[in-house]
Amino acid sequence: MLIPPSERPRRGLRSRLKALLPSNLFGRAFLILALPMLFSQLFITHIFYDRHLSSLERNMASGMIGDLALLVNTYKTTAAAKGRDAALKETVALGSQLAVKVSFVDDPKLKVENGRGSKAFPDLYKGLEPRLMEPVSIKLLDEESAVRVRVGMDRGALDLKVNPKFLGSPTTTIFILWMVGSSLLLTMVATLFLRNQVRPIVQLAQVAEQLGLGQDVADFKPRGASEVRRAGRAFLVMAERIHRHVQSRTEMLAGISHDLRTPLTRMKLEMEMATMDAVTREAMAGDIEEMTRMIDGYLQFARGDAGELPEPIEMTLLLGDVVAGYQRARQAVTLVPAAPVVVMLRPQAMRRVLTNVIDNALRYGGGRAEVSLEQSATFLRVKVSDHGAGIPEAEQEMVFKPFTRLEPSRNSSTGGVGLGLSIARAIAQGHGGDVTLENRRDARGAVVGLEVTLRLPRAVQPVTAG
Repeated sequence: MLIPPSERPRRGLRSRLKALLPSNLFGRAFLILALPMLFSQLFITHIFYDRHLSSLERNMASGMIGDLALLVNTYKTTAAAKGRDAALKETVALGSQLAVKVSFVDDPKLKVENGRGSKAFPDLYKGLEPRLMEPVSIKLLDEESAVRVRVGMDRGALDLKVNPKFLGSPTTTIFILWMVGSSLLLTMVATLFLRNQVRPIVQLAQVAEQLGLGQDVADFKPRGASEVRRAGRAFLVMAERIHRHVQSRTEMLAGISHDLRTPLTRMKLEMEMATMDAVTREAMAGDIEEMTRMIDGYLQFARGDAGELPEPIEMTLLLGDVVAGYQRARQAVTLVPAAPVVVMLRPQAMRRVLTNVIDNALRYGGGRAEVSLEQSATFLRVKVSDHGAGIPEAEQEMVFKPFTRLEPSRNSSTGGVGLGLSIARAIAQGHGGDVTLENRRDARGAVVGLEVTLRLPRAVQPVTAG
């Protein structure tokens, strides 16, 4: 189905946004908490600056403009009537009453740079320049903590120094600090509570993974909100039912094994005591032996890895021990050296997997097999390669079905009962892994063998109480 071009960019944008968002529950819940708070704080700040602060600064600048205009006009009027000295004295006295420090720069060559400071103090400059009708420059003097307003005059300039607090509200910094501090404090408190609410869900996910790997989850106790505790209790009930089912199945299989072996043993005894020719006796003995092997295979497949608890196993040592057994039997099985790694698994069940896979490689893969171990951050891969004719891709999944053999005859000398790979995959999946097949090919694309990959996850860390 073709996707309309109009929908493709939108879907791509959605995928990119999803990739930026956190994938875990805590990260998403934190965003749900933090984003509304951030947007509300930005909205409040915008309202504060746009209305309250701007109008406050304009009003303060308007009042200062009137005071400065009064001082400049007083200086001009008095200078014209009594002279510059008397005008400066009278202006200084008036400035002290208005909290403005007045001085005169006596320099005929001094030229005031009109418009300087208009961007830093726009309200003050826009009000002063048209009222004074003289060149005006404004500068912030950090060393004196004052704002200097210089007005151009004959033979110099009149300097008016104002405290910056008369041009801006000191509550601005306090408001911002209070807003940011309170937001951070509330976010920290909410994060602590949020983490406590998310932790039981994370623990439930961990014990679910442990159960999938066959590990014990007896120490898990439902915690958290009522819905999470309900899910935890339902999980414990499910785990107990699975345990009872496996236990009852194991006990049933033990009874079946005993019931089936008893008549076989009796048949062997009767055959030994009966009078018959050697050919008939040998044929009956072969049938009884084949039935015994078939029953053992069926029971092994049905039993799986029940009854065995997982434990930490050094994988390279286990592989080396299995391969050494084949080498002692003078079979062509080699092991590629690998770095040691410890995983949680059932050792006897894993030996059964490796033995089944290697036996198939020796039987159908030219009598030679190579075993290798690869590691990644989350999985281990045990690969068994042979030198046979491989398996067609269309039939690779079929061989995992119980009692399926690609070799059409039922002769035990050419193969088993078709349960080897079925048992291997069942045990691997019980460990949270899988078994897959892939044909090996040379540079020309011709099949030169089969590679069986046993993939196992690294151990899930057990859930601790608390």
